[in-house]
Order: sequence, then C-alpha cells, then structure tokens
Amino acid sequence: MKRNLLIGTVAVTSILGSAAIVGASDDNNIVDNQAFTAEQAIQTAFEKVEGFVQEVELSFEEDENYYEVQIESSANAYEFNIDAATGKIAGQDIKNTIEEKQEETGQKLSFDNSNYSNESVNVTSLEEYNTIIDQVNTEGLTFHPVTDNQGNRIMFLVDADGKKHFKTIFIKHDNLLKIIDVNGRGQVYNGSL
Repeated sequence: MKRNLLIGTVAVTSILGSAAIVGASDDNNIVDNQAFTAEQAIQTAFEKVEGFVQEVELSFEEDENYYEVQIESSANAYEFNIDAATGKIAGQDIKNTIEEKQEETGQKLSFDNSNYSNESVNVTSLEEYNTIIDQVNTEGLTFHPVTDNQGNRIMFLVDADGKKHFKTIFIKHDNLLKIIDVNGRGQVYNGSL
C-alpha cells in the first residue's frame, strides 16, 4: 500500500532551509525523522539538472520510502525518485515540455539542426523580427528556431532546399540581437533592439 506526504510546491529561491518534514501517519506508525531530508533530496536532484522545483512529495510504500522531486527547466520536466533512507536516486523520468506544448497547441517547430522542412514558422510577433528583415533579405527564406528559452532564441534562416543562410541569436533580457551570414560574410548585425 502506498501513502504520500506532500511536502509542498517550492521555488528555487525559497527551498534552502524551508523544505522539511514535520511528520506523517502511516497506519499508526509515525515517521518523524527520515535519514535523508527533503532539502537533501532536492540538492541531490540539483546535482543532475538545473531548474525550478515544482513539487516534493514523500511516498511511503511497504518496503521503501522515497521522495518524488519534480523539477522543470526551460525545455524539460524531470521527476526523481530519491530513496529517503540512503539519498540515492532510485529512478528518474524526463519529459520534453517543448514537444508537449507543441502537441497541445498543434504547433510544430523544427529543432533539427541539419534537415529542415519547408514549413514556415510564424515569427512576425517576435521582438527581433523587424530588425532581422531590415538587416537581411529574407525573401524565399523560412525561420527555423533551434533554441527558444527564457534567456535566448536562436534561429536559422533557411532556403527551400534546406540550406542555411543566416543565424540569429537574440538575448532576451538584454534585447541584444546578432545576425550572422553563415555563407561567408560573417557578422551582419550586432546591436540592441
């Protein structure tokens, strides 16, 4: 029989020193002290990945107790099962959140660095779009995102044959854009929006 104790949803900024187990009842057995704390379980998970803690849960099973630590990064959601007695990772699961969001919205973006479909991505609403079209001739080219996270967005401008012509790098928090001609001209633009 499995029983769970929800430790809570916490953010990275508030986990240190705040995640602890007060106690839980399991058929009249009181679990007050685990050999390994929730905070230590979170730190173990952070040794493997970076991101934001979404949830920490202590699960009680007949033969073992373990923490379920859920962490989200910009591209993936991770779930670690960490043995509450030893602190060792007993299992982990990774889900690509970008692909899940694309499936939910029906949107399909190409993240393959070598083969691009001729499918165009709607980029007209992106902050850097107007600067890109002012700086380079985008006629006959489609935009293909390679990376799009909280910090930056990297795209290739590709022709109908799949040949890359330009690479754009947009640093979001600084509103900096760099455009590179990948066919020999080098850097075309480097500036603030």
